[in-house]
Amino acid sequence: MSTTRHTAPRRPDAAPKPKRRTKTPTLILLARGDDIQTIHLTPRTLLVAGGALLAFSALYFGATAYLVFRDDVVGASSSQNEQLLESYEDRIAALRTEIDRLNSRRAVDHATVSEKVDRLLDMQQTLDERQQMVARLAEAARRAGFDVPPPKPIAKPPTGSAGGPQASAAPVSRPVAMLASAASSSAAGAPPAALDQVESQIRDMESQQQQVIDALGAKVAGRADRLATILARLGYKPGKSAANNVGGPFVPLSGNLDPDDRFDAELGSLASDLDRLGRIRAAAQRLPLARPVVSAEITSGFGPRNDPFLGRPAMHTGVDFRAQRGAPARAVAAGTVVAAGWDGGYGNMVDVDLGNGIVTRYGHLSAIDVVVGDHVEPGAKVGRIGSTGRSTGPHLHYEIRINGQAVNPMRYLDAADEIARLI
Repeated sequence: MSTTRHTAPRRPDAAPKPKRRTKTPTLILLARGDDIQTIHLTPRTLLVAGGALLAFSALYFGATAYLVFRDDVVGASSSQNEQLLESYEDRIAALRTEIDRLNSRRAVDHATVSEKVDRLLDMQQTLDERQQMVARLAEAARRAGFDVPPPKPIAKPPTGSAGGPQASAAPVSRPVAMLASAASSSAAGAPPAALDQVESQIRDMESQQQQVIDALGAKVAGRADRLATILARLGYKPGKSAANNVGGPFVPLSGNLDPDDRFDAELGSLASDLDRLGRIRAAAQRLPLARPVVSAEITSGFGPRNDPFLGRPAMHTGVDFRAQRGAPARAVAAGTVVAAGWDGGYGNMVDVDLGNGIVTRYGHLSAIDVVVGDHVEPGAKVGRIGSTGRSTGPHLHYEIRINGQAVNPMRYLDAADEIARLI
């Protein structure tokens, strides 16, 4: 590239113009073999090219700095994200551990509640079985004449309440319902506080049952002992039951005895005492405790006296009751007529066998109203009062014989009121 500049001729008279400084263009030669190319660059072009280069350099270094800064930022952000992720993972792991612990504890609690429910059900069944036995024994005690209140649901007695223990035939229905409710609540995750209430009520009922057994045991044993003492004083010993045909060394009860075993032992002792009392009562009810003639005067007692015919000391083997001729002579206890007819000095005589070796005799009768083999009940008429045999006037000669030996009837008549209060 070449540039040709044409200038006008200068006039002679013209003043010379000052020389302008010309800018030398920049020449770039490009040679390729024999081919040479020339590139003329003006300062303006160079200035533009330099500005462009400078701008490009600035952009390049700016972009490079941005990329470097971005990598640092991204790296820092990535590191922070990794730290947050690790923190979240640690928290999640901790939460999982806590959940596992809670689940494990819940499983243990559930197993504990289930075990407690099973134990309370066993206690409830035992309580029900005990109550049935206590109710039967309480009914037997009532039949034996003890003042046992009628069955009714047991309520927890207030502190300091008066009155003795009461036997109940149906005290366990409420704990059964509460136990079922508590079991369902526990299965649903509810607090098993109702189980403690059920256990408390069962313990209260067990305590009341024990009080019933203790109170009845003391009363039954005491009454049986008093009756046995009276009968022994009368010369009579009740027959032994099969339970008495036992033996073994005496081993006192230990204070550490299991409560169930202690309750069973005391229950068995009460049952044995009731059986013993029943036998003694039955024997006492067969005793000749009534008078053969109501409201009659006793004219001669049992024991030595002067014979009314001979005037010499003699043994009077009975008691004489003065009464009008023809008045009824009545049986003093249930028995069987074993003699009915004339018997020497007794005149017309009736013997009634009461069992266990006891025979009652009625002498000097004017008439006999029974025959041998008849069964008579207490108060039945066996004959009419007279003065047959060795007699000085109308009266009843009354005897009590045990195993053929005459005993004082007044001992039985005097003990009648005391025995009546005990049976």
